[in-house]
Formats: sequence, C-alpha cells, structure tokens
Amino acid sequence: MIKTIFLTVLLAFSLSTLDLKAADSGPPPEIIKKTNPTYAEAKTLVKSKKFDKAAVMLEELLKDSKNASNPDILNDYAYSLRNLKQFEKAEKFYLAALKINPKHPGANEYLGELYLQTKRPAEAKKILEVLKTCNCEEYKELKEKVEKYK
Repeated sequence: MIKTIFLTVLLAFSLSTLDLKAADSGPPPEIIKKTNPTYAEAKTLVKSKKFDKAAVMLEELLKDSKNASNPDILNDYAYSLRNLKQFEKAEKFYLAALKINPKHPGANEYLGELYLQTKRPAEAKKILEVLKTCNCEEYKELKEKVEKYK
C-alpha cells in the first residue's frame, strides 16, 4: 500500500515537473518500465514510428480498466492511430484523454494537429487557446503549424 502511494506521488510529481515533447509526455521511461512494462514497450514502438504494432499493444493495454483512464496511454494510442490515418478513431481517443486531463499538453497539441490534417483550422485554433498558458513546447509547435496552415 505504501509502495503504491509512493509511486503515485512520484508519478504525479514527475508529470508536474516535465516539459517534454508531446510524444514524450508522461512519466519518465524508468517509472513507466517499473510500473507498466508493457506500456514502456509500446511507448518504445511509438518512438520508433512502428505505429501499427504500437496501436495493437496500446489497444490491448486499454482493455484493462487501470489503463483505460490513463491519459498518456490514450494519447499515445490516438497518436499511433493518427499516424495510421485513422483520424476519426484517433480523435475519439484524444478527446477521451482530454476528458480525464483537459490540460494534457500532448493530447491537446496532437488533437490540434489532427484538426489541421482534417481541414478544421478553426478547431485547431481553439486548441491553441487551451495551450496558450502552458508555457510549453507543445504550444509553440502547434502555433507554428496553425500559422503555416493554408
């Protein structure tokens, strides 16, 4: 019980102090590997751009109720789906991640990018407003993409 509380506090602290690229959002790899080795493996697949394999693994992880409410896993699954051009399904999972954590930088940035990919720049601009106060790389990257969108 104490170990679980310690890991929860450590995870919360890690999330609050990180300012990483959206694909790298969430707890550090060491924490993921210790607490959820299957997710660590899936995250490695995402980073390696093996989106088809990552999507299968992440979908399996999401069948477990403890993972189904993890916005980082939902975000990585949506990211994989988006890169597989499964835009409608990806949007559903970005929105699920944001329902749990409305200020999730990675899910917000990537949802904004999905909106640009699906020709909805007005929606992407709304997401940019959500990220405006985060002082994070995700805001800068989405802002640049919104400004370049034609």
